[in-house]
Amino acid sequence: MGPDGAADRYRLARSIGRGGEAVLYLAEIELSGGTEPVVVKVLDMQRTVSRQRFAEISGKWNEQAELLRFAHRVGVVGVREHFEGPPPHPAGRGGSTTGRALCLVMNHVDGLDLRDWRAELSAELALPAERRAVLRTLEQLAEVLDWLHSGAATPSGRTVIHGDLSPGNVMVDANGQATLVDFGLSKLATEHHTAEPWLTPGFAAPEVYEGKRSPAADRYAFGALAYFLLGGQSPPTTPEELRAAFGALPGAGSSAPLLRLFEARPERRPHSLTGWVRELRAASAPTGGGTSPPLPPSPPPSLPPPPPFEPAPRRLRGVPLLAAGAVAAIALGGAGGYLLAGGSGADGASAAPEATVTVTVTRPAGDDGEQADEEEGGGQLVEDPPESDSTPLVSLEPVTLPYGVLPEPVHIDGSPYADSLSFSTCILEEPVSYNLGRSWASLRLTAGFHDTSVEETVRFTVRGDGEVLASRTFTFGESESFDLDVTDVLRLEVEALPESYCSDWVFAVGDPVLSR
Repeated sequence: MGPDGAADRYRLARSIGRGGEAVLYLAEIELSGGTEPVVVKVLDMQRTVSRQRFAEISGKWNEQAELLRFAHRVGVVGVREHFEGPPPHPAGRGGSTTGRALCLVMNHVDGLDLRDWRAELSAELALPAERRAVLRTLEQLAEVLDWLHSGAATPSGRTVIHGDLSPGNVMVDANGQATLVDFGLSKLATEHHTAEPWLTPGFAAPEVYEGKRSPAADRYAFGALAYFLLGGQSPPTTPEELRAAFGALPGAGSSAPLLRLFEARPERRPHSLTGWVRELRAASAPTGGGTSPPLPPSPPPSLPPPPPFEPAPRRLRGVPLLAAGAVAAIALGGAGGYLLAGGSGADGASAAPEATVTVTVTRPAGDDGEQADEEEGGGQLVEDPPESDSTPLVSLEPVTLPYGVLPEPVHIDGSPYADSLSFSTCILEEPVSYNLGRSWASLRLTAGFHDTSVEETVRFTVRGDGEVLASRTFTFGESESFDLDVTDVLRLEVEALPESYCSDWVFAVGDPVLSR
């Protein structure tokens, strides 16, 4: 393939897809003694339409391709050139072929399309890293589509519509960067009508079946992509079914702002896909800092049989000698004690829980300060457990947890950190914050980039009640441990802000631990 005068510029290796009347080929071009891979979209219609119609299509094709060359940013496939020339032919025989073809040459993206990429993940996204990868991919696509729809891609401010957003038209490279490809049939207009609609069932909004495309149709297709990535299944073909299926996804929830993306009427769909993904992250994020939710109150248990006789009574620490007027406070069940399930049957199945009654006895101290050896009601005399001297920061309930910040295990400079925070958002609207209650004296942590991050520069800052406790700029591969004084701090804030607009970076705060 090639333009007139250089008909053999590109050698077509094999067909890799089809969109509408066009065929995608993996091809190569010789440059400086070597070959470079490219993708060539070939529209060969002159045999099926009149010359006048082909000329009209050619004019629109060339205008569209030229404008697409302005859409230059990460996440959008680069357009090398476009031309009209002979249709595909054997080498050296371009001049002997009949007919004409329109060609769009794009950069080759080395990676997997979204179908194959999703197939490498578990069906239920069982691992936190898998879900994070899916959310990051959706963030990348949302930012690119919002940028294209805003008019920022072209000098004239014209809206760019992809028009056929589907798993086959998104590539993910080895670094996790998602790229929109196959823009050859994109439409550059606020709204475009086609006589013969081309579409991908399940990813096409209702209006696309009528040949009507707009940014709202791209947004509907994006919602179908989100369902495909989160659920691992092809989306239903109607808005009602897709809406119900998405609402039933674990972790996605039935939030009204999320479900509006699947509205049948285009004007009712949200305009910001980036905001939609932010809402999705909020719905997916854990509500606590790693603590288990409280169990519902249990009914009062039956007292267990008395314990076997012990020949030597145990001496209990912290219980003063019994004196006149002493009062025993016995806590059962929900009244202050703890009920522990125990044992299993002989066959290995769980047996009915046996209640262990914890009894706390409070007595005035005797003159000699001796401690009593007492047991009452078959229970054990114990002290209240001492207050912990340290705790992971992520075990606290955050006051604010913005999207793009997750409590999860990380690796920094080859070392694992279990109770940590990761930052991976392009625009942090607010820091993650915690209420320390003026109860802690120090905060120890290790900060640096996650080992899987791309190279980036990030400004890391920790504040206590608005005062900067630590601040440093990190580049990939750097890490530092901090021991910060948080004495009398009420509100703690942690943030990580990138210097560039957006990239696939992950900054980590490893094992932040509070101590008294």
